[in-house]
Amino acid sequence: MSKQSVYKLTGKSPEEVKKSFIHYMGDKNATSKQIKDAANSRYAKIDTIEEVCILCQKYCETKNVFNVIDVSKIVKISESLTKIIEEGSEQGVIKELKNTRSYINKYRDFLLFCANLSEETLDSTTPYEFADDPDKPFIAEEKFNEIVELLFRKKNIILQGAPGVGKTFLAKKIAYQLIGMKKDENIETVQFHQSYSYEDFIQGIRPTTTGEFKVRNGIFYYFCEIAKEHPDETYVFIIDEINRGNLSKIFGELMMLIEFDKRSPRYALKLTYGEQDSPRFYVPENVYLIGCMNTADRSIAIVDYALRRRFAFCDVEPEFGDSFKHFLGTSLSKDFVDELCNKVNRVNDIIRSSSSLGKGLEIGHSYFCQLGSLDNEQDWWHSICKFELFPYLREICFDNEELCNELCHILSD
Repeated sequence: MSKQSVYKLTGKSPEEVKKSFIHYMGDKNATSKQIKDAANSRYAKIDTIEEVCILCQKYCETKNVFNVIDVSKIVKISESLTKIIEEGSEQGVIKELKNTRSYINKYRDFLLFCANLSEETLDSTTPYEFADDPDKPFIAEEKFNEIVELLFRKKNIILQGAPGVGKTFLAKKIAYQLIGMKKDENIETVQFHQSYSYEDFIQGIRPTTTGEFKVRNGIFYYFCEIAKEHPDETYVFIIDEINRGNLSKIFGELMMLIEFDKRSPRYALKLTYGEQDSPRFYVPENVYLIGCMNTADRSIAIVDYALRRRFAFCDVEPEFGDSFKHFLGTSLSKDFVDELCNKVNRVNDIIRSSSSLGKGLEIGHSYFCQLGSLDNEQDWWHSICKFELFPYLREICFDNEELCNELCHILSD
């Protein structure tokens, strides 16, 4: 795959456009980024279908459909196939023409997707610097840089904190800073859950459309393979809700392979589902992992000490300082912002000092970042309290109604 942005088609050769289309099929239409399977599908072979070549020659003066990136011309080809189908023919021929039309329509969707991407998204050379970011997290610049340096050294970190402290948002900014630019194609994000498995993440046996069962590679496997193709670039893999999955089961051999000093072919291993002649797998040194962990959920926690040793843990705390107040001050009055911050800080002080709660259950600042169009700041505040903060406080104080009432009273007073 070219180092140029995958979905920037201008100036690409037909073969490069075809590669981008294959990537799109794996990226947007297959469960585990099955790019190699997409490459072997009929969708990727539409440039060899006779009817398509004839219509391309008629409307586009070229026989190769991947030489055409004008959506309107692809729509014409699709409409012509529809007309041929409606005119009727042998049943087998009609079925094949309908299949061909579906392939063309998928290529049309691909071109529309590329056309709708913003120039900033397509531009893989947009530099990123936290200090200059107008939409940066409220975290102090010194702490932000400290986390970036830690990730660079350790290669694996987990951002842990209470609900609403912006862990996932912060992870994306850390990835940009480490890469040095806003290059989303070098970043992948997944969310773990109780049903997530090794087969989804690395490799497993999956059914095909023909009813067979084949070994298919998972999303992290493909991510690493792409990173190996571009060793001079930085790739960041973000795992949201990392503590919701069965980590020992999901990571498997990665328990060893993600260690910072084992990122080379020298430590490559044969994977669980690998065939006898399958290549050994390793995690390249240009791949970095960021996990996000919610410390408020009592029912789940990372208890695997082997995994703990492989990650550095960074606390992400609620931020109600000057930068947060400045953000709210664009839509809310100064007195109201000060009152809001004072109330939440008082509640967080009590939560933090409570023996039954603790700092991992504090109220985060993200609850208050969706300002929208405000008609009445008091109504906005009461709505957040009633439908978001009070239910959360009742949940964490499930065995202490008196404490819950005290906290809710502070917020509503």
